[in-house]
Amino acid sequence: MTVSTFIDRLEAWALLILGFGAGIVLPHPATVALWTAAARAFDRAGDAGMAARLTSATKFGPRIRASLRGDTLSHLRFA
Repeated sequence: MTVSTFIDRLEAWALLILGFGAGIVLPHPATVALWTAAARAFDRAGDAGMAARLTSATKFGPRIRASLRGDTLSHLRFA
């Protein structure tokens, strides 16, 4: 494991934990933003499994996937 991979993984876990804490007191856009950043950091660290777990979550997974694509309004559309 290289130093940059270790730092990316550490950043990802920190963002994930911050997202859990934010979910208790802040509305969901803040939580989704933190978890999207965590998914990106896990992906940079090469942990595709953890990034997939975040994007497949039942409640916030679709919003995280939309944020990763850059489509911030997809969860507001009716289809």
